[in-house]
Amino acid sequence: MVNYPIAATVFMVEILCPHCEGEIELDDDASGEFACPLCDGEFEWNVEGDESFDDAVTDTDNRIETMDFDEMPAVPKVAGIAFSIYMGILIIGGIYGIIAGLYLSSVESAIGTGTGFGAIFIIISLITIALGTVGMGFGIKTAKGEFIPLIVIACISGLLFLFSIFGYEDAADLPSILIALAFTVGNLCCIFVPILKAQFTGVLVTRSDPNKPKKMVNEFDKTKSIHPLEWAGHGVSLVMLIIVILCLTSSSWYTISAGGDDILTMGLSEVELEQFWGSESATYSDIVEDEEDYYDARCVEGSSAECDQIKQTVDYWKSWKTSTLILKVMLIITLVVSIIGLISRLAAILANTGLMNLPDKGYMVNDMIRKFSPIVVCLLLLIGVVIFMIIQPGLGPDEFWSGGEDVDGSFGAMVWIALVFSMMVPILSKFEIDYS
Repeated sequence: MVNYPIAATVFMVEILCPHCEGEIELDDDASGEFACPLCDGEFEWNVEGDESFDDAVTDTDNRIETMDFDEMPAVPKVAGIAFSIYMGILIIGGIYGIIAGLYLSSVESAIGTGTGFGAIFIIISLITIALGTVGMGFGIKTAKGEFIPLIVIACISGLLFLFSIFGYEDAADLPSILIALAFTVGNLCCIFVPILKAQFTGVLVTRSDPNKPKKMVNEFDKTKSIHPLEWAGHGVSLVMLIIVILCLTSSSWYTISAGGDDILTMGLSEVELEQFWGSESATYSDIVEDEEDYYDARCVEGSSAECDQIKQTVDYWKSWKTSTLILKVMLIITLVVSIIGLISRLAAILANTGLMNLPDKGYMVNDMIRKFSPIVVCLLLLIGVVIFMIIQPGLGPDEFWSGGEDVDGSFGAMVWIALVFSMMVPILSKFEIDYS
């Protein structure tokens, strides 16, 4: 009689290390004290009389839910209080807007203009105050660690970011865009990063699919000596950010001169007109509106040579408004990408010097952003400037300018600086990618 050995089936269970939160596989019937193979931290498992860790871990549908994680009570407090302060500033701005609207309405009534700009200003200010009040309320709830209010303030900050972009006029609007972007990114991180989300929900949720690579592993050392070309890339990225900001703040993208003297200087939002007594500036929107009003007043009954000339003027300034608006939007997108790239470079420096520990997958994603963000920035900048150069109307029709002096138009220095940098930086980025 032959005795065949009976194969024993061993069931494994995946748990999270209470120290490093790494995934560990243990026998289902294992018990006692164990050392984590990832961080060498000691913990107990299946010990009679202490089932707190066992009860804190639930494995369902390839997800591990645990209430045993590093608590960071400062996260909800900082997120909520900072957003509440932001909303408080918004409310103060709305109050000043109401005061300005009331003053404007009184001036309109005294002069008898028949316009209602003051009332519109008041309505917008009231909406701003209402939004700020709601945001402050949800910010306070977020500071108390509630998750749903966190989602609400993320939506509010995202809306404010979009409004800031569409309402951009000049460099004075950049701080509001960057602040709204910072709150949007921070709130989204609190929603989607598991350890940050756990500070609000009280439960840390991670994936435990054995067929997929682990997401939060640290299998290789990120500390290394930084190649000189990497340092050069860091410096160039900072310079590119400065150039993008200069592009957004520059007021001389195109210049029209007569008799050797500049008479018009085109910026992104305003036109500067040189007169004998000094210079005056006006926005493209104001110029288009004034010209359209003039056309409506003079050309009600039909067409004439004068009306055709006025219509050409309206179309000319509309073309300038469109071309500068497209350039402005492209520059804002470029600014956002440039900031993201610079943040990724800072994270890479901290990881390479051992000051910050990034998981393997996060490090690789960050490294890709670090390497290719300058190329994306240059591509966006190049596209924006080239589109502007193509669609800007220049001097307009030949008969647009009257007078005996020769009228010339030329692109400003900012155009050529942007073009040169957007074509040279990718070459350095190629060397950085090859040798870093």
